[in-house]
Amino acid sequence: MTKSVFELTFSEAKAELAFLKQELRRHDDLYYNKAEPEITDWEYDQLRLRLNEIEAKFPELKSESSPSQKVGAPVSSTFSKITHKKPMLSLENAFSSEDLEDFIERVQNFLNTTTNLEFCAEHKIDGLSASIFYKNGQLTYAATRGDGYVGEDVTDNIKTILDIPKSIDYTGEIEIRGEVYMSINSFTELNKQREEAGEKLFANPRNAAAGSLRQLDAEVTKQRNLGFFAYYVDGDNLNINTQIEVMEFIKKLGFSTSEYKLCHSLMDMEKYCQDTSQKRQNLPYEIDGAVFKLNSLELQNRLGFVGRNPRHSIAFKFPAEEAETRILDISIGVGRTGKITPVAILEPVNLNGAMVSRATLHNFSEIERKQIAVGDTVKILRSGDVIPKIIAVTKKSGNATFAMPATCPSCGADLVQYPGLIDLFCPNHYGCSAQAVRYISYFVSKNCLDIPGLGEKQVEEFFEEGRIKTALDIFKLQEKEVDTPLASKPGWGKVSAKKLYDAIENSRNVTLARFIVSLGIPGVGEVIAQLLADHFKNIENLQRAEKADLVELEGLGDLMAEEIYAFFRNEVNIKFIEEYKTLVTISHKEKSVDTNSALYGKTIVFTGTLSKLSRNEAKQIAISKGANVSSAISGKTDIVVVGENPGSKLKKASELGIKIMSEEEFLNIGSI
Repeated sequence: MTKSVFELTFSEAKAELAFLKQELRRHDDLYYNKAEPEITDWEYDQLRLRLNEIEAKFPELKSESSPSQKVGAPVSSTFSKITHKKPMLSLENAFSSEDLEDFIERVQNFLNTTTNLEFCAEHKIDGLSASIFYKNGQLTYAATRGDGYVGEDVTDNIKTILDIPKSIDYTGEIEIRGEVYMSINSFTELNKQREEAGEKLFANPRNAAAGSLRQLDAEVTKQRNLGFFAYYVDGDNLNINTQIEVMEFIKKLGFSTSEYKLCHSLMDMEKYCQDTSQKRQNLPYEIDGAVFKLNSLELQNRLGFVGRNPRHSIAFKFPAEEAETRILDISIGVGRTGKITPVAILEPVNLNGAMVSRATLHNFSEIERKQIAVGDTVKILRSGDVIPKIIAVTKKSGNATFAMPATCPSCGADLVQYPGLIDLFCPNHYGCSAQAVRYISYFVSKNCLDIPGLGEKQVEEFFEEGRIKTALDIFKLQEKEVDTPLASKPGWGKVSAKKLYDAIENSRNVTLARFIVSLGIPGVGEVIAQLLADHFKNIENLQRAEKADLVELEGLGDLMAEEIYAFFRNEVNIKFIEEYKTLVTISHKEKSVDTNSALYGKTIVFTGTLSKLSRNEAKQIAISKGANVSSAISGKTDIVVVGENPGSKLKKASELGIKIMSEEEFLNIGSI
């Protein structure tokens, strides 16, 4: 059983916090960038709540890079960047009437008032946040929320959504924000089409909407029938004083809004939650709660925000749906990274209008803790996602608890448990057939080798036909054609086959960062791969790196460093990498550094919220000028760049006599 935060030692808290940070970053990337969540919203909320509890108990462990201080996920390199004029923040969550009462009390205390406050209640749409700018009545550009400060340019895709007018009756510049969503009917039809085409299904409407909005081809987005609910406006001389007036004004401009209502008390807010929860099953779109915003815009501005959350609003999350059923069997799945996942096969049960026959068991520690056995009657929970989880055994069958396997059900390799992780993994990364198709599909994807014409469907076909068995067989595809040449295969031809072979040849020139990403090291995506590439310069240096060399890199942490170190010590991985290196040309372009800059050789720390740059952009400017960027202030720190709400680092810098610089001053120096 998980210890209370009050029972944790400092070292235990530090280790668990490192694990939580790694997991939350990974799940943020899966949710926001890949639209492929592995856990439910409820489970994600529990991870974040645990992180917040530990940081509150051990404030010295809290850092500005913590997920508790972040919104969304970094912008994908696939899209152009757009910096938001004002941050797009994330709302604090409430799960009970007590949480709502505490929220109201905090607002009253901050405003130093005991009078009743009015709140505008709205549906919490399960969609993707977007910002749309108009100039002199014309839609100029649009962006996703991204990390809250910098979003992805999705202008062409936004223009295909019928709910969003391309022109409005307004002079000057104005920004509209809202949620892009997919209706339940459109989601059902889309998944039906994908199933018929043999394509991977979307988990839920939110992920379908995210995947549809972030298409490189706007025509694909247009076919997905997306909708948009607006909830925010910012412009010159609007003469709007309340959130209710915001909603009315937005509707006059031609936008749709979700249901909204003015609440005068906690009792009104509770009733709105109850009524909305009862109506949600009959709505044409998915919601996972209600949002309450202080109605007065003047008071909203006075309250401001703390960390990643505005103080004036809160999201009430509805309880997840539950049902009771029986476990018919337990199957073992093997993921792309070798992660072993037990899945319960259930006696089908109706859960919120959908027949559910599978539930995730997550890991074997969970099975042991709950003493789960085939034949048990269990309570399952579903929170917005397709696959629910088992939360309790309600009736024992008398059968033995399901035993943890010792070997991989696919390849027979001995399973391992990496330090600090509770999951089991098959270490036969490149030789396990269950991992092979998923890994090969990942290997040829845009973030890795980027080979057009090779999707998951084609990879599966080639694998089943024996054309490829490992990712490296991609490079030998043409020279080792089986009895049926690719050009004569149904759906192909000489032109399409040649295009594929040319694309494969072009992929042989690969950057070091992409090479690292393509290895499929658990937890190592584009950002970490670039960090490793910049630090180690070539793959041989990275292969030889000791754990201590990895730990000292900012952004890794002990657990990820251990995993990377172990990956490059695995004999199967070593053999794969050595052959891989003979088939491609790896390049790494050194970043140019301005040795004449006033920042050259200086150690810089950024603190607070920057208004004109994202934190990553600011760091890149500093690095390009030859500076070292650190996350902590010490006697070696030369400059502290201060944004809004800087916190304790500003005080510490003043005490140490360190040079303090505004964002404007930093930009002026950085441009020299």
